[in-house]
Amino acid sequence: MSFRSLCNVERKVLSQTLEGYRNGVVFGAMYSSTAEEWTDDATLLTYKDSRLSTSMLSRVLKKMISEHVELYATINERLDFAPVNEIKYADVVKEITFDSYKDEVINCRFGAPPYLIRHIFNQTTFQPGSNNVLWKLYVVDETLVIFHGHDVLFDIFSAAAFHKLFLEALNCVSKSGEELTVVFKNDPKSQQKLSRSIFDNAKLHLPAMAADLLNLQTQSFFKSIYLNAVKRPFDYLNSNLHQQPKEIKMRYSDILRTDNNLCGTTIFGTIAPERFDHLSSIAADQNICLRSFICGITMLCLKPMVKNFNASITFVIPINLRSSIEDSSDFGLYYKNVRVECPLSLIDDKVFQGLTIYNGYDSRSIKPKRSDPRYKEQLLEYQFRQITMHVTSIIKQRLRTWERSDFNDDDIKRMRFTLEEKTTNTKLIQVNDVSDFKFSDQDDKNGGFKIRELNVTRSLSPNLFMSLSYTHTESNGLNICIHYPDRYNMESFVECFQSFMEEN
Repeated sequence: MSFRSLCNVERKVLSQTLEGYRNGVVFGAMYSSTAEEWTDDATLLTYKDSRLSTSMLSRVLKKMISEHVELYATINERLDFAPVNEIKYADVVKEITFDSYKDEVINCRFGAPPYLIRHIFNQTTFQPGSNNVLWKLYVVDETLVIFHGHDVLFDIFSAAAFHKLFLEALNCVSKSGEELTVVFKNDPKSQQKLSRSIFDNAKLHLPAMAADLLNLQTQSFFKSIYLNAVKRPFDYLNSNLHQQPKEIKMRYSDILRTDNNLCGTTIFGTIAPERFDHLSSIAADQNICLRSFICGITMLCLKPMVKNFNASITFVIPINLRSSIEDSSDFGLYYKNVRVECPLSLIDDKVFQGLTIYNGYDSRSIKPKRSDPRYKEQLLEYQFRQITMHVTSIIKQRLRTWERSDFNDDDIKRMRFTLEEKTTNTKLIQVNDVSDFKFSDQDDKNGGFKIRELNVTRSLSPNLFMSLSYTHTESNGLNICIHYPDRYNMESFVECFQSFMEEN
């Protein structure tokens, strides 16, 4: 007995998965119930009480799977979602152990080991009719839990929700108990219903409309957004660049025009909580969002690689729609992609050189001469302001369209009716923001588990030049992953990204 047939979008996503053009999302979280201060020679056996045993994991998964139909769903040969008959612990969990805590720190600093991410994206596949579920866990040293979910049933917000629900279930089960071999057996009498896809809504069968005209209003920044958000330092990107293989070194002039691979180089970094809170308050005061901040820094760091400023860069920004959809599920596809096309003229120095006043509204702010020490600073401030306000304006406009028109939304229609390009000269940069997810903290005195760190990235589709994915926890701040194809020479971009965050 099946749940329902795959809708058009789900079939398209499955087809792209089977053809090797995408392979889901990887979302890792570090779990611990104590503040672990270990020596370099400490082993995993030293702190068993603060880690995730197989017994605990199996009982947590049994609880979660029984409560969420998506976790025991598969796709049969008729391309229907259907329940699996049974799930064994070994079918969905792969345990990885290092010899010492020192090895763990070296391999898992800031996130999942890059070679493990590469293995997941390149080797973990799904086939309809296999009777396998659409997700898997990799547990590293009984502390780092890495969720891999396939795109057909788990968007990036679903992956974040998995860890939120996992943490809640983890703090509900006893630390001691039976180790389960089987974590799920299907009972047709208690079987749940799988939610209908938002892309099956009747309104989406209307012809796609022309894109809305964007009323882009120019808004201004105070100088503090540059001084406090661009120039001042915060902990960022202690990268493992030298550990990453580079198969091909590309010239900068080609970097926006070359096809890329499914999996590439992943670089993780963190922003300390105090610094992140300060940046967030400034962004809020200046009426911009964190997404536009990331887009602004990204474009400025790509500027040395750009040879033709008549082109554009397009950012793809997934927006979580669950809060505005009745009966939505923690899992499934409940999002829309907002595309923000940013003309490269926004970072063309000639535009600034042709101005008399540099902030567009205050006649007292005369642009300094190029020989003036302030010239470069005000050039970057102007370009950063132009980018962030452009991105923020479009995101707000697309959100208003969703609120006003519901499913009669061009972003949803594009995803529903348009085939995603597999080879194109137009490169997309994806910005995956899951920093709004809140994870409950347990009191250390009660011995409850907490999430120490989070990290996330997605597979690279052929038309994706790069992705920037970030998460947030109160204790560790913001974690960012930059993911780009191996064959691109991106060291200069990463160094530039870091330098913009450091005090000169």
